Amino acid sequence: MKAMVAKKASCRVLDANQSEPVDIGNKRVYDRALAATSCGIVISDARCFDNPIIYCNPAFLKITGYSQEEVIGRNCRFLQGHDTDPIAVEQIRQSIRTGQEVRVVLKNYRKDGTLFWNDLTISPVRDSSGKVTHFIGVQTDITERKQAEETQQLMQFSIDRAADAVFYIRPDGTLFYVNETASKALKYSREELLRLSIQDIDPNFSLSVWQSHWQQVREGGSFSIETQHRAKDGQVFPVEVTFNYLRFNNQEYNCAFARDISEAYRQAQASKQAQKALQRSNALLKAQQESDPNGVLVTDETGATLSYNQRFCEMWQIPEGMRQLGEHKIIFNWLLPLIQEPQRVFSQMEYLEENPSLISREEIHLTNGRVFDCYSAPARSPEGESYGRIWSFQDITEQKQTETRLRQQAERERLVSGINQRIRQSLNLDEVLNTAVEEVRQFLACDRTLICRFNLDWSGTIVVESVGEEWTPASAINIQDTCFQESKAHLYQKGRIRAINDIYNTDLSPCHIQLLERFQVRANLVVPILQGDKLWGLLIAHQCSKTRDWQDSTIELLRQISVQLSVAIQQAALFKQLAEELAERKAAEAALRRSKQALKTQATELKKALNDLKQAQLQLIQTEKMSGLGQLVAGVAHEINNPVTFISGNITHAEMYAQDLLELVELYTENYPQPVPAIAKQIEVIDFDFLKKDFPKLLKSMEIGAYRIRQIVLSLKNFSRVDEAERKLVDIHEGIENTLLILQHRLKPEAGNIQLVKEYGNLPFVECYPGQLNQVFMNLLNNAIDALEKSVPVVTTEHHTTQATTPSQPKTKIIKISTEVADCSPSQTSNSDEIGTPQNVIIRIADNGSGIPKDVKKRIFDPFFTTKPVGEGTGLGLSISYQIIVEKHGGQLECLSVPGEGTEFIVQIPLAPSKIKTLQTTTLPSGEG
Repeated sequence: MKAMVAKKASCRVLDANQSEPVDIGNKRVYDRALAATSCGIVISDARCFDNPIIYCNPAFLKITGYSQEEVIGRNCRFLQGHDTDPIAVEQIRQSIRTGQEVRVVLKNYRKDGTLFWNDLTISPVRDSSGKVTHFIGVQTDITERKQAEETQQLMQFSIDRAADAVFYIRPDGTLFYVNETASKALKYSREELLRLSIQDIDPNFSLSVWQSHWQQVREGGSFSIETQHRAKDGQVFPVEVTFNYLRFNNQEYNCAFARDISEAYRQAQASKQAQKALQRSNALLKAQQESDPNGVLVTDETGATLSYNQRFCEMWQIPEGMRQLGEHKIIFNWLLPLIQEPQRVFSQMEYLEENPSLISREEIHLTNGRVFDCYSAPARSPEGESYGRIWSFQDITEQKQTETRLRQQAERERLVSGINQRIRQSLNLDEVLNTAVEEVRQFLACDRTLICRFNLDWSGTIVVESVGEEWTPASAINIQDTCFQESKAHLYQKGRIRAINDIYNTDLSPCHIQLLERFQVRANLVVPILQGDKLWGLLIAHQCSKTRDWQDSTIELLRQISVQLSVAIQQAALFKQLAEELAERKAAEAALRRSKQALKTQATELKKALNDLKQAQLQLIQTEKMSGLGQLVAGVAHEINNPVTFISGNITHAEMYAQDLLELVELYTENYPQPVPAIAKQIEVIDFDFLKKDFPKLLKSMEIGAYRIRQIVLSLKNFSRVDEAERKLVDIHEGIENTLLILQHRLKPEAGNIQLVKEYGNLPFVECYPGQLNQVFMNLLNNAIDALEKSVPVVTTEHHTTQATTPSQPKTKIIKISTEVADCSPSQTSNSDEIGTPQNVIIRIADNGSGIPKDVKKRIFDPFFTTKPVGEGTGLGLSISYQIIVEKHGGQLECLSVPGEGTEFIVQIPLAPSKIKTLQTTTLPSGEG
């Protein structure tokens, strides 16, 4: 028989979802697939006598306590005992006989004789002919659930039949639960009592006393008082009430045990009820611990463990065997090795033992990376005597990990911002590069960070390096990597970033691996440094001590820093060029040393050249943006203008053709006044008289629409001015209107309900750079709109003195644009060579926003100064506008502002008398402005 079983045990086994057998001899596949589940799984052979077990997974062995040699070849009946449910056993036999799936719950026994509840599912496996060949049994250990159900039923049974009245009271005094004894003692039904509060049954109730008792229960555990209860019939009797704190389903309750202490009851039941009350208190304390979502541990005054809940065991991963030894066996000696700093925690425990009245709260870091928030408070008797401590542990690992991620993100942003600031402030490229690689290495905690620059022959030189003390420096090594030139250079030139976690477990070529081995590299991260479309060099991070999984955040950080370094390199090249020019000028100065005036002129030119270079850098971003916008607008206007021209050009011919056809129809009508019935019917269907009147109107409306589109296209082209880089005579009002057209989306009611007021004067044509002037209008109007969107002013309307002030109403947001011609100031007239009195064209753009503080107003025209949040402003708009007006046009740009009332920008452009050409005041279409 044993030989037959052994033979069957090595035969093939059917998967429950297959009709063909699978070779059980390849046990590694099944072990890996089934070892991950906590359910016990066995496979028995239905073709052999007594259905012997031919396979079991590790979870089955763990649940039953048997070894694999003790299980294979036996029938599952060996797990049953004398008290196993016979009905469940019969259901299993019926399933085996009929080949039907069955699920039962029954008692089984482990090898050591301990009982466990088994939730068992038996499923048959059939071959291609439908014959049952195997049975698969899946068992789940539900012992804890069954014990909890039995404990809960026993607790409910005990409380309902307790001799004392039991009340579960909410913090507001209303009743949540009462037992049968309370119902009988107060002569209310249980439903009636649950509609009452403690105030209704206690004639001595005081809200302040109740709140004091509730706080005392929360802090000290339990205490007892003597008071009175009033029954439904009005009878008042003395009671002794013991209050206990209870937390259940995340709700707090005051659990009260009320004992009738009238003389007769006290003599008969005193001893018995005291013992039962103590048992109930312990049971409720245990229930409270088990319902608490945190891990709870209770110790006595010596530090010995009294009790703990299931969550505590799960958090600290206490083995099942340790839990079964009893709650008094778990001690801190088991917990301390799991903590990163056990000595510090042990010292804190000793300090709390010496000061039992203290409340403690601290974070405990475990060796496996988890973090617990530990809260410890003294446990007190009703008399205030400390008899131990309650420890509550909350798992805050995810919270701490989130805080760490946010902190790292902030540190990355500070690192990039610091490098960017240093690039702006320093003209020394070597200093910038050295500082960058050192800070990156420290931040990434890697072994080496370097920057490699390529020569014309694609050989590489390490220009800067930061390396740990235990690793060999790689500076000044000339790198000849022909593999890189042939296969990798063009990829990095296109912006490729390469992260290698392990150089020996990737697709690197042997020559590349040999190169990395020279630098002792095990993992590296390579980011290109580009100058336009050319590859200048590489920013590289090396991990030499071990492999490394480069995170996306780390890759993105190095990419951002490479962009900043690219700017620094470009800036250094510009300053190098400037330095060469300065050197040439200094050489010229040496030759002209005798001429003091020549030296002053040279110095002035050098200063101006430096200033021009800085100003060119400041205008770079804004100029590119406006150039792109102008090209986009001009292109869109051109594309729209072509079909609109086609439509408007054909509408005239359509009108002529329509008129000719209508005249022809009229001629037919005069000569054939009586049409045939079909024609008469069609005339009535199409309402020919209305069509004759409406069709010309329809064509006229189309002509007006096409004209309106052409006007809009013309405005867009005028605003872009991409073909007007020279000074010319233009209409200032036209430039303002074109700018407002571009900003129309920000002036609509849904965008902020901003009211636009125009007070245009009678201006002549002005000689200027129209595109740059439109840029100034765009900057000033954008700032005005931003100021109104971010301000929330309120005003009050006052009547005569006998009436009260009306409630505050939202202030209307207004932008006012006014133009005029005025005489120049004396300082300006002194610089004019024109005959007569020179004049200025003045444009005022004002808003009634929150205004600009005095300390901010002094700096608004400084480059890169902005009060907007990061990402919303560059601090270049007003600086560039000032340059356009003052330097390009010889005018003035002033700012007048009163905090709380608004801001006004005044643009003055000189108007030479010889260039004046009278222009009539612009008439706006109705509904605009």
